[in-house]
Amino acid sequence: MSVSFLVNAKESPQQVVNVFGWHEQIPQSIIKAFEAETGIKVNLDVYDSNEVLEAKLLAGNTGYDVVFPTAWPYVARQAASGLYAKIDPQKLPHYKNLDPLFLERMEAADPGNTYSIPYTWGLVAIGYNPEKIEKLVPKEKQDSWALLYDPDVLKSLKRCGVSLLEDPLDVFLTYYIYKGEDPLNPSLKKLKEMSESLKEIRPFIRRFGTSLVAEQLGNEELCVVMHWSGILSMTRSKFKTISRQSSMEIMLPKEGTLMWIDCIAIPKDAPHVENAHKFIDFLLRAESAAMITNMVYTATTVKASYPLLHKEIRENKAVFPGKNYMKKVVLPEVKSLQFQRRMSRFFASIMTHKD
Repeated sequence: MSVSFLVNAKESPQQVVNVFGWHEQIPQSIIKAFEAETGIKVNLDVYDSNEVLEAKLLAGNTGYDVVFPTAWPYVARQAASGLYAKIDPQKLPHYKNLDPLFLERMEAADPGNTYSIPYTWGLVAIGYNPEKIEKLVPKEKQDSWALLYDPDVLKSLKRCGVSLLEDPLDVFLTYYIYKGEDPLNPSLKKLKEMSESLKEIRPFIRRFGTSLVAEQLGNEELCVVMHWSGILSMTRSKFKTISRQSSMEIMLPKEGTLMWIDCIAIPKDAPHVENAHKFIDFLLRAESAAMITNMVYTATTVKASYPLLHKEIRENKAVFPGKNYMKKVVLPEVKSLQFQRRMSRFFASIMTHKD
């Protein structure tokens, strides 16, 4: 999915910045505030999968100045492949606002934080319709990945609709967690075993994807979905504003889950590098970061923004689950290119498996 606002031929090429970002993750209020302050026009395209971004980067000549790739495995392999320009912290006065913890966690993907800046983060969560779950699922499995991976549970949920993310890393590594395996040390042999097991549940999965999944849960077109905690929280808030009757809850499974980090990067052939740094620095302000979280329910790595967040969001355990649960949260670090390719092939075979 792509919504384009391409450069007007009459505009000065030095007074624009071309941004390629996640759908609904860059509020128009941020763009308008940046444009009003700097006089630089923001041209925004949006995408809903890392694969779309990677395909454009590999093709080259994207025309984009700022992009938002996910840390693992995308930043790791894209930076190593020379797809990004170096970030210049000297041109980012608000770089100091970044939480050092996230810069440290990104070292394995981007040594020295040379080509990327960790910016937004969140957790892989389960959204569900509580009324249907209570009727169809045994109580001991209602707070577990069993909602998505137990064949017996899925048989009972098939008629009301179950959805998984269209991302091999999210699916395979949460399945590893559910099975009690170490998601940070996944062998190729175990990956094949997991792939065969996942094929057993494929007939009970209605769809794979991200677009409109949370809305379909709120509309009761689906009853259990794998999605990102921020998207689910934002959609739940929208539905509660429209109708107090909406049945939609969010759960972080008791076994633990995955953390994702989306980064800011500049493509190596970006046409407006100076403007890219100005836009990035604007995002690193505490006020800008707070505005993003308050509007789209996605946490940022700008720790100084946290006191500026709405109380509802600060206390949302799906967005900020607390220290105890964070001990069970895994940041994926799949380093082997061979493993990544095999995982992608296995995942494609799972999605097309119908038996």
